[in-house]
Amino acid sequence: MSAPQVQPATPPVAAELPAQPISAEVLKEKYAKGDEDSALQVHQRVAAALAQAEAAPRRAEWQSRFLWALEQGFIPAGRIQSAAGTDLAATLINCFVQPVGDSIAQIEDGHPGIYTALTEAAETMRRGGGVGYDFSRIRPRGAWVGSTQSSASGPVSYMRVFDRSCETVESAGARRGAQMGVLRCDHPDIEEFIHAKDSGDLKNFNISVGVSDAFMQAVKADGEIELAHRAEPSLAQKAAGAYHRADPDGHGGQGGVWVYRKLRARDLWDQIMRSTYDHAEPGVLFLDTINRDNNLAYCETIASTNPCVTADTWVMTGEGARQVRELIGRPFTALVDGRAFRTESDGFFATGTKPVLRLSTREGPVVRLTAEHPVRRVTRRTRHLIESDWTAAGDLKPGDEVLLHDHRAATGWDGAHTEAEGYLIGLLIGDGCLKDDKAVLSAWAPELRAVSGGDAVDAPHSATGLMRAAQAAAMTLPHRADFRGWQREVAGRGEFRLASGALRHLALELGAAPGRKTITPAMEAGSSDFCRGLLRGLFDADGSVQGAQDKGLSVRLTQADAELLQAAQRMLLRLGIASTLYRERRPAGVARLPDGRGGRREYPQQAVHELVISGDNLARFAECVGFEDDAKAQRLAQGLATYRRQLNRERFVARVEAVDPDGVEAVYDVTVEHAHAFDANGLMVHNCAEQPLPPYGCCCLGSIDLTRFVQRPFEADAAFDEAGFVKVAQVAVRMLDNVLDVSVWPLPQQLEEARRKRRIGLGFTGLGDALVMLGLRYDTEPARACARRISEVMRDAAYEASIELARERGPFPLFNADLYLSGSTFATRLPAPLRERIRQYGLRNSHLLSIAPTGTISLAFADNASNGIEPAFSWTYTRKKRMPDGNLREYAVEDHAWRLFRHLHGADAPLTDAFVTALEMSAQDHAAMVAAVAPCIDTAISKTVNVPADYPYADFQGLYLQAWEAGLKGLATYRPNAVVGSVLSTTPTPAAAATPMPIADANRRLALDRLPAPVLASLRWPGRPELPGGNPSWTYMVQHPFGDFGLFVGEIPEEGAPARTRPFEVWVNGAEQPRGLGAMAKTLSMDLRANDPAWLRLKLDALATVAEERAFEMPFPPHGEKRLFPGVVAATAAVIRWRCEQLGALPADGDARPTPVMDALFARQEPRTGPSGTLAWSVDIDNPAAGETFTLTLKEVTLPGPDGMAVTRPCAIGFSGNYPRALDGLARLLSLDMRVIDPAWIGMKLRKLLNYAEPLGHFMAFVPGLPHGQQRQQVWPSTVAYLARLIIHRYAMLGVLDEQGFPLREMGVLESPRGGAGAAPGRAQAPQPGKPCPECGNATVIHKDGCDFCTACGYVGQCG
Repeated sequence: MSAPQVQPATPPVAAELPAQPISAEVLKEKYAKGDEDSALQVHQRVAAALAQAEAAPRRAEWQSRFLWALEQGFIPAGRIQSAAGTDLAATLINCFVQPVGDSIAQIEDGHPGIYTALTEAAETMRRGGGVGYDFSRIRPRGAWVGSTQSSASGPVSYMRVFDRSCETVESAGARRGAQMGVLRCDHPDIEEFIHAKDSGDLKNFNISVGVSDAFMQAVKADGEIELAHRAEPSLAQKAAGAYHRADPDGHGGQGGVWVYRKLRARDLWDQIMRSTYDHAEPGVLFLDTINRDNNLAYCETIASTNPCVTADTWVMTGEGARQVRELIGRPFTALVDGRAFRTESDGFFATGTKPVLRLSTREGPVVRLTAEHPVRRVTRRTRHLIESDWTAAGDLKPGDEVLLHDHRAATGWDGAHTEAEGYLIGLLIGDGCLKDDKAVLSAWAPELRAVSGGDAVDAPHSATGLMRAAQAAAMTLPHRADFRGWQREVAGRGEFRLASGALRHLALELGAAPGRKTITPAMEAGSSDFCRGLLRGLFDADGSVQGAQDKGLSVRLTQADAELLQAAQRMLLRLGIASTLYRERRPAGVARLPDGRGGRREYPQQAVHELVISGDNLARFAECVGFEDDAKAQRLAQGLATYRRQLNRERFVARVEAVDPDGVEAVYDVTVEHAHAFDANGLMVHNCAEQPLPPYGCCCLGSIDLTRFVQRPFEADAAFDEAGFVKVAQVAVRMLDNVLDVSVWPLPQQLEEARRKRRIGLGFTGLGDALVMLGLRYDTEPARACARRISEVMRDAAYEASIELARERGPFPLFNADLYLSGSTFATRLPAPLRERIRQYGLRNSHLLSIAPTGTISLAFADNASNGIEPAFSWTYTRKKRMPDGNLREYAVEDHAWRLFRHLHGADAPLTDAFVTALEMSAQDHAAMVAAVAPCIDTAISKTVNVPADYPYADFQGLYLQAWEAGLKGLATYRPNAVVGSVLSTTPTPAAAATPMPIADANRRLALDRLPAPVLASLRWPGRPELPGGNPSWTYMVQHPFGDFGLFVGEIPEEGAPARTRPFEVWVNGAEQPRGLGAMAKTLSMDLRANDPAWLRLKLDALATVAEERAFEMPFPPHGEKRLFPGVVAATAAVIRWRCEQLGALPADGDARPTPVMDALFARQEPRTGPSGTLAWSVDIDNPAAGETFTLTLKEVTLPGPDGMAVTRPCAIGFSGNYPRALDGLARLLSLDMRVIDPAWIGMKLRKLLNYAEPLGHFMAFVPGLPHGQQRQQVWPSTVAYLARLIIHRYAMLGVLDEQGFPLREMGVLESPRGGAGAAPGRAQAPQPGKPCPECGNATVIHKDGCDFCTACGYVGQCG
């Protein structure tokens, strides 16, 4: 490709525009290096850097041409502008795809382990690249991890690790790298993924859901979707209903996946849409559409499947037949139609675990492979020629003809074992017996049955040739000295026998065994001589020659073992002998046969199958295999000699009988040089040609500013300069191809991926502005037609330039014209002249087109022309930019088309009708523009469909369905709302004066207007009674998946009814009890002693629904029937409830017993927030001894206090992070306790937990509540004890309890402990109702002894 003459550009009108200050500021900050201070200087550096990939004699010429293209409007991506030609060790590639496997550090099916991927991603971001991940391979939360006997934490948990890494690693020394996370819609953790960002998590990720056609069809049909993964679920998940599925369609097969649960597709779709509607995430990728349109669909797919075969497939190599499992990671020579081709890859490589099909033919050959795997299909067949093409296995139909390999050109292959050994093995398989101590061969001469013994063995008979050959072969084995070969004929049977221990040893060595006498893999992998010998022995023993020329001559092998015949068929085909396998020539059934006692009886019979050789394969058989059996050899020779016409020529084709789903299992592929095909069980199938995308894929991007090619903007005769656009586009393709050669590559895998495909992405920017300048309104059909025409011109120019580069430099290494131009990919829709030139010369780049967002490069190099394919968001806006000194500086940012119009027509001229912004058009019009351009773009279009804040949700959902039905590859939306916030502020907002934060707005709290009026001293002090004589208890073993423990319910005699007992405490004991469960039991014990059956039932109800990571089944009293529980807390509570019901401790219908605690609740249900949220208090807890790191959060509510004052009280507890899940039960109990109106109740409960200890649970932590500036640590006996201390401290901060957990103001609803050291001095007087106390606030002031006296706090007031 020669460099055209550089022509001076006609200065466009835009050249008269002064630069915007913001453009110069962004240019200097992001792209200019050293002393550069203008776009021209950046262009000169970039042109010189990319010219380094050119041959030295013409380097200067191309550098000049590249500079011309940059000055004419080509804008390489930001990484190129920033790093090309600098000393930075930074990549010029914007984005990469990082594979992530399901192992921590090991390679899994070709995917690096999670932390290996993390390291690779960090290196990529450090070099300046953005990274995309598909996390779908990571096993779901709760799945079984056999290596550690534990449960998986799921992909979202590992995404947090990647998120933190991205937050830490600077990208090329300036900014944090961008990250995209994708999860398939059928992953069991998809719901957690969808909502992962609801609470502000994963701030350094954009997330998208990979959606399949099957899912979208289920949405339309209101069907279900199976959430499945190949990782095995935990026992609890199995107990909850997870089950193994052999394959997606219910057929048998190996491998399979685990279905964790089923979900209504519309419910999942609604979650995706709701989140997108509210948060603008996740995005949606239509994976099947992407794959169908992919130019490299014959050898790659995006985040889905890949052409491959199963590990049991037989492949013909230069060393003989080998199964795929033996060729993984081992280079070999493939035999394709008898010719040898080396593998470019290191043998076969894993491509994943995927659904496979069973392709069966009427002639017998069968292969198992993925639906996308190309098979050579006959397209036209005459007497003289066969034409064929590659067709995906899933597209084959019954009756189609496919090619078999013709290996007649091959002369044989070396390998293990001799022809003599093969012959003996063939005889043994056909008519021998393998015993524990020897192998016995039999030879039959039926004519000798009437002869009794004698010298028959020495007389000629029909078995003579076979016996002679067998004897000679046997003598090659290492026998004992007394071995004599064939024994005398068995009297009256016409049978001769040869017993050999050496033959037994050989058979065992080859994988045979007594009771398993068949063609083993080791036999099939033997040398060509061994295979010939085996087939000869097998046909001598069980074969026959039948027919004649008039009815057709054939050699037949009859067996009940169909798999044996399939192996024999494969072995024959490798010798150039095609055959047909007829299954069930005689069906299975029952037949009357001699019983050996002179009578007959019915015996079951197996089905009998037959392998038939005919046509010119007979001559090939006679030459390569033949018979030692004299009668069979003579009959075959005579039959062939009598043919007066030429035998039918073998065409090596087979007719498809069926293509059926056949399971889900690990699959593999290979790269074979030149031929790009291999022998798979005899069929001609294509290789993948590469290890698949997405691993290590990259995007090399650049855009052309369309506004530079609008002639006479805003005039009635405005036009688009197609010729000038084509010239720039063709040079831009060369520049992007050079980027691949001069870039720094963070990883060698990325370099190899780019080298093999040379994928680039040329696009345009400024479409919205260009349409305005052409007088076309973005949301009209003429505008879409214009955009479509511009895209077509760019497509044709780019592909033409890549063809020319292929002529000059060679096509991309994985180019295969037949496959590239077949199927229904993008390339097949190119204009016919382009397709013919591609077939003739090849193509330099597998993909060429991508419309990407341009962002700051448009601001720096295109005068803020509209972004990519988008219309302008607004014509002007204010940008607040943080300066190096930390201050903010405001810049006016104006759209290029708007600026140009004002420049040409004045500030007061009315805008034309073409000036329409993104929010002024319908969502359907946004999507329609993508649909117009998409058929001309071979990879992706970045487009945001803007909708107003009040856009109806139902219509919003419909956008995505329309996009899928229209064949778009994905969709992103933006709806301004309070959740997302506004991206840009389009109107200046005056600064507000500083005012106190209003309680009712940003600092809103929950509030209750009314409180109950409990009876004073109504709550019984729930102290443990003194029982010097002990007490009985009821015991039950709780059987938990991770260990059993004992549950004890302590009982004491019922007052007034000594024969009955009532529960008064519970505790747990055992080495395997879950952490925190004992604290829950301790708290519940106090509730058992509260003398309120309804309160106890409320507590047990609260515990019954505490769910944990794994549900499990447990025997339940009284008969041990198994019941499913959501977690150990719920199970423990259920057993306690059962025992309490037995003892009558829970209320029954019509129960009139008092309910003092229930009456003292200010809210039986947890107070709920509104959509604006309310304040809460939180504190982080870290117990390194127990490995617990989590956050304690207290929801708080404002209550009315005495004299109109308000008081803030905690009303619920929550935990988040890594904490013992049994603490959720404790949180449920304490949350109810917090809502008892007298704070003395919760203070009592918390104080009881301050000394709660757990084995090995003690740790050091800071003491809360110390004076400002002081810090002190102390040892806490457990996480629970520290929790209690922190909650008490919060109550103290709110002025409700003191730091010891006692109420600052006694309310008197909870009675004081009776006597003993615990009794407070001066508190014997029971509180009495009265007027409010000015000191404690309780309504307990009476007139006593002539003075006001508070019966709650002892305050003494006025006297007299």
